[in-house]
Amino acid sequence: MAAVAAAIVLGFRYIVFPPNYLPSEFSDARIKGAIIAQKVVELSRDTLSRLNEVSKYDQQRNPPEALIAISNALIANRENQVESVRLSSQLTAMAENLSRIQPERARQLATQAVTAEVALVSRLLYYNTYLNQLFETLKVKFEKPGVSYLDGQVQDLITKINDEAQEINRLNKEFSSYMAEFDKIFNK
Repeated sequence: MAAVAAAIVLGFRYIVFPPNYLPSEFSDARIKGAIIAQKVVELSRDTLSRLNEVSKYDQQRNPPEALIAISNALIANRENQVESVRLSSQLTAMAENLSRIQPERARQLATQAVTAEVALVSRLLYYNTYLNQLFETLKVKFEKPGVSYLDGQVQDLITKINDEAQEINRLNKEFSSYMAEFDKIFNK
């Protein structure tokens, strides 16, 4: 009788908690998050290209075009912030399903990956805030060309933006590394 009870318990365990289990909600959020992350990357590239436009117009001494480029960059940057928040909602969905992932090693890797990506989104929000501040500062600089203290602010903001970009890239590599190991467990 004890053997039958043990077999039922073990059978029930493998039905409820199979040896390798990946919740579809986790996978769905991961896929949606990847799509949003790609959009964030594209918007970031667009914003940086607009920064190049501003620089070009500055060198050409064409403040009206520089101000138009700055306005467009501010709009794109706001959209990037919205997408960053959307990405965080997908990370929340992933995090909510971590406890259901089996085996333990896969759960640990997924937890580390989600933790890295949450940190990345946080840094992305700082990055976007600094970009917004930079474009606002440049706007004032073009509107009031005699204000010299803005040069120092511009340089300080560029340094902060570059620091955030480096940290975002590092965290993205960390996330990708954990997920590559994770995928090996599920043969993806």
